[in-house]
Amino acid sequence: MSGCGSTPGASPGASDAAAGAEAAGAAGAAAEGAEGGAAASAEGGSPDCNCSPTVSIGRVMRGNPYVARNANAADGMPDSVPPGKTYEVEVTISNWSAHCAGKQIKLTIAGSGGDNGGASVSPDQLTGNGTFKVTVTGGAQTKPGNGGNLKIHAELDGAMKAESQGFTVCAHPVNYRDTYADDIDEPKRVGVVVQDGWDSDSGNFGDLDEAEDSEVVEYDPPTSPPYVVTGPAKNSPYQKANALTQDSHTISRPKAGPKATWERRQVCIFKCHRCGVTDKVHPNSGFKIIHDVFQTGGSGWVHHVQKIGAKVTAKGFTSDAGVAAVKSPDHALP
Repeated sequence: MSGCGSTPGASPGASDAAAGAEAAGAAGAAAEGAEGGAAASAEGGSPDCNCSPTVSIGRVMRGNPYVARNANAADGMPDSVPPGKTYEVEVTISNWSAHCAGKQIKLTIAGSGGDNGGASVSPDQLTGNGTFKVTVTGGAQTKPGNGGNLKIHAELDGAMKAESQGFTVCAHPVNYRDTYADDIDEPKRVGVVVQDGWDSDSGNFGDLDEAEDSEVVEYDPPTSPPYVVTGPAKNSPYQKANALTQDSHTISRPKAGPKATWERRQVCIFKCHRCGVTDKVHPNSGFKIIHDVFQTGGSGWVHHVQKIGAKVTAKGFTSDAGVAAVKSPDHALP
């Protein structure tokens, strides 16, 4: 049996002269061939000495919130990366042999450009056995309806060896903060207006033009009196995430006593038209809205409302604390 190709320079006459000897030694040659085959198998070689490594590529996994490495798959986010941000991906190469000397695995981002958006990978060439860390950087954002069309390709001599799962380039909202904007003290209702604020995980607020945000509020049952129950909670619908909003926290004007507290919990959720994710928790958007009816100086009854950041759950959505320390003026109750 031949090894890595035929022996060069052998003439037909030499082959004929050797034929008898080969026939006479057939048994010994068979034994030696079996032993040589076992050795070739152990070395991972092949008769034509091909370079045939095995390559696997990890995911461009998105955390919620975004992280640059080791995202948690349990966050349930589509594979994606924010524009201008990076994610560390593992590429594993095995069965790299001496026959691969001088060769390299070339990495590219397939599908990059146009409506799919763009990304880059660095380093873009790998050689040898092992698990390598490569960095994917988000470029132009993916247009809605084209999510998941970007893939990391690994090629050897122009032949595909592996590809990653598809991913998207898109920005998501993160963090949430509220500051005092105005008081509400009217004959039929009392409360406070807050100025909302949040960030883009890309660092550029304008990148949120294809994301939307909404609030989810859950009420404790009120004590009546002093509180007047007027119907179910009213939550704002999804709104464009690249435009800041104001929020009003009001109730019907309470009765003058008895003393009681009424708590509400708020979490924001978002959706992204680029990667297709929907109804995901806006990170760090948890708040408590606390109404109090109490007496001041042992005489008159008043109401005020506070909004504070807190880790809360509202209608099944849980978020870490947002940032707020808002308190309305006291509202005198009749």
